Amino acid sequence: MSFPLTLQFDPLTIEHLGYKMYSHLPNALAELIANAYDADATKVRVVLRDDQGDRAVIVEDNGHGMGVGDLQEKYLRIGRNRRADGNDRSESGKRSVAGKKGLGKLALFGIGETILLTTKRQGTSEELRVALSWSEIKSATGTEYHPALSAHAATPESHGTSVELTRLHRRTPVNARELAHSLGRLFGYLDDEFTIEVVDAAGVSRPVDRDARLDSIDRDIEWLIPEDLSVDLKAKLPNNRIRGRIVAAAKPVPAEQRGIALYAHGRLANEPEFYGVSESSYAFSYLTGYLDVDYIDDGAADVISTDRRSISWDGDLTVELNNYLQELLRWASLERRAARKKATKERIESDHGVDLDGWVGSIRSEERDAVGRAASILTSADSALDDKDRDSLFESLRTIAPDYADLHWRHLHPAIKQVSESYYESGHFHAAMSEALKRFVNDIRKATGLQGQEASAIVNQAFKFDGNDPAQIDVTQAYADAGFDIKTLKNIRNGQWKLSDGVVAAFRNPVAHEEELLLIETEAMTYQDCLDALSIVSHLYRHFERAMDLPSSS
Repeated sequence: MSFPLTLQFDPLTIEHLGYKMYSHLPNALAELIANAYDADATKVRVVLRDDQGDRAVIVEDNGHGMGVGDLQEKYLRIGRNRRADGNDRSESGKRSVAGKKGLGKLALFGIGETILLTTKRQGTSEELRVALSWSEIKSATGTEYHPALSAHAATPESHGTSVELTRLHRRTPVNARELAHSLGRLFGYLDDEFTIEVVDAAGVSRPVDRDARLDSIDRDIEWLIPEDLSVDLKAKLPNNRIRGRIVAAAKPVPAEQRGIALYAHGRLANEPEFYGVSESSYAFSYLTGYLDVDYIDDGAADVISTDRRSISWDGDLTVELNNYLQELLRWASLERRAARKKATKERIESDHGVDLDGWVGSIRSEERDAVGRAASILTSADSALDDKDRDSLFESLRTIAPDYADLHWRHLHPAIKQVSESYYESGHFHAAMSEALKRFVNDIRKATGLQGQEASAIVNQAFKFDGNDPAQIDVTQAYADAGFDIKTLKNIRNGQWKLSDGVVAAFRNPVAHEEELLLIETEAMTYQDCLDALSIVSHLYRHFERAMDLPSSS
């Protein structure tokens, strides 16, 4: 073909904006995929070839293709800003173009030494092939390079472009799965009208999908933007075209995926990050997602870096967006913590049949704060404990501090707990003590047959030893064979008698005629008073019970 093609360049431009700018295969291939999108393609195939070590990467699309004039004025024109030329829509007018700087083709030389471009316009009978060589560009004199151009017969119905990269710089084979995953992070306009697939050397195809990674995450909670935002955040949204997804994962996500990625016109504009929010909170290791912010790339100002990995945050438009992103991330972090804490709490309560708040609240002594802190740690959104370890720790904690732990710690006699516990739990401390005394006195009455007498008279007749009217119950029988001194035995009997009579006198008689509500309001008996008194009754009841298991004294 006689028509000459010319690539005009400044050697430094090729060196710095091309070869040295793109060292990662996905980022370089992204430029070709963006070109396919701008060419109204509906399908792109990234084919990995490996013929006995002769590796190549081929990007094929079914776009409208290029003629000779397109090759010269569009493809081989470095630094062409098509939007500045008024060409901000694709040829069909259906798409807002992704390409802007015209530097994408230089990126390919960061991957391979040679480029073979094959392209064809629909309706033409020729297929054009252009071969570019990095070594030839470097050795070209002046500022012009003339790549080889040839034409070949083709069917009029076919159309599209294929770019084959050979003599790759990398020494290791390309991993198709990783490449598909990486490309999925670079594009946001993947739908039924534009698909990308990676085909490995064995012919296995893998679809590229931005949402595939998020869909595969074990999620605690997910927000669609703007639908699931709070009313306040919806009102503050800097542009009504912002859309996206934020996911709070059940487990920490890989470090390179943490944060929110930004896309403009379907292409990555800023890699995932937290935009100035302090990342000291453990919660940020669980957050990931993306936002489409096309509007930031619609103005004259160029705010996206050439390699499309970061945004310049100096302009009024981007400062406003940055401030909003910080507020959004703080909100998501708090929402995630609340949701995770609630879910963990509900699971523990369901698995163990425990009301956590009720359990902690049942402990009225100073130990409640310590138990509360421990329970808070177990349900913390930032805890790295797995469910098995959390359950084990919870069961251990419940053993140490069961419901109404202060009541249990006193090791009350079961008979005393049985009649007093419900009143104690509800805060009716006088009633709890009264019921405990009733049980104590009634069991003495049954054991001795002392009927129709006041409580004080019953405990006196049951335990008082004065030589003239001996007690009916001798609590020293358990020590008959111990060799105790007579005085010691007398002191034990007197202790049981006087303490029993004193408990009745101190905790029953003084308030026997007062209304329970008034007793509660005046705190005439606190929970601590109640526990102390119940412990005394429990002590007396054990001595009485032990004595009743032995033959009655004469």
